[in-house]
Amino acid sequence: MDLSEFSFFNPSPNFREMSILKALTESSSVSQERLARIAGIVPSMVNKYIRDFEDSQLIQKEGENRRNMKYVLTEAGKFRLQYLTILYLKEAAKLYTESRDIFGEVLDTLKGSDHESFYLYGAGIIGGILADVLRTEGMKIIGFIDDSAAKQNGTFHDLHVFSPEKIHGKEDTAVIVASFRHANNIVKNAKDRGLDNVMVFTISKLGKVELEQVE
Repeated sequence: MDLSEFSFFNPSPNFREMSILKALTESSSVSQERLARIAGIVPSMVNKYIRDFEDSQLIQKEGENRRNMKYVLTEAGKFRLQYLTILYLKEAAKLYTESRDIFGEVLDTLKGSDHESFYLYGAGIIGGILADVLRTEGMKIIGFIDDSAAKQNGTFHDLHVFSPEKIHGKEDTAVIVASFRHANNIVKNAKDRGLDNVMVFTISKLGKVELEQVE
């Protein structure tokens, strides 16, 4: 996992250790810069981890000279990697469960509806979050709708971005407005274009995530 994509989660020493050991199993001659990027540390820190691994007999050098030298995991290193991976999966599963709880009401609303597919109106941060969550839950996202000509006919989160004029409402398809700043304008545009089954994704001041049906 590349933690450079995340701002809320800082890599722990265990995560860094696991990341470097795993990278060495995939390529024993991986560069110092690559290891640093994977572990979320500066390149100079990689040498310290490598020395600690050698001192703990988790890795060993192979090769006759510096040019063809590489590091490989010992049996103790493989066991350590397995142990760290178990800890990681345990915490990742808990994080997934908690994130599922945050979106629980939204997911229950959508799964309990008669809609089989969805458009996300707003190809921005909120739309991207919803696309990731809903697809993980097996829901069919046809694509994004956006009023920006610069985004139309492109892709966002591997989904096509449509112009509102290209969308024709269907009974089994809903439109989810995925924007905070422009939600009211988007709802008005959707209604003016005759789009039915419009819902608005909201986060209350108390941090509750909900869907509101537009009448």
